[in-house]
Amino acid sequence: MFTTFLWIVLAATGFGRIGDDEKQIEALYGKPGRDLGTHGEVHELGYISGGFMIVVDFVNGISQREGFANPDTSRLSPPTVEEILRMSAPEGTSWRQTPVTGDDRSWRRSDGKVIAIFPAPGKFLFVQDATFVQPKQ
Repeated sequence: MFTTFLWIVLAATGFGRIGDDEKQIEALYGKPGRDLGTHGEVHELGYISGGFMIVVDFVNGISQREGFANPDTSRLSPPTVEEILRMSAPEGTSWRQTPVTGDDRSWRRSDGKVIAIFPAPGKFLFVQDATFVQPKQ
């Protein structure tokens, strides 16, 4: 029942989308709860919204990567992963699972512009621009 309620709330608010600017992300997630700093060209901000911790990586003020996790850092359930993917796809797009090595999972959005990565530990789902490169710390 809680999961159903959460899905209704998320459907009403929606997730930010890759390519949104900081004001658009703030309109959806609220004010950032934490500034995680700047690494090269990437500025990371942390949010709490829709029952998730969300880390958004901005490049030149544009969202290039969003990481979703449960606030208690427990594993994301398969239905939750599916819902995050659904909410991260604009109308007219869909996700297709792609082959990977090991136990990680990944998807490519049908427009080819965005990918999703779900590392094996299952605690974070990353949705990012297909060309985004995580800066080295």
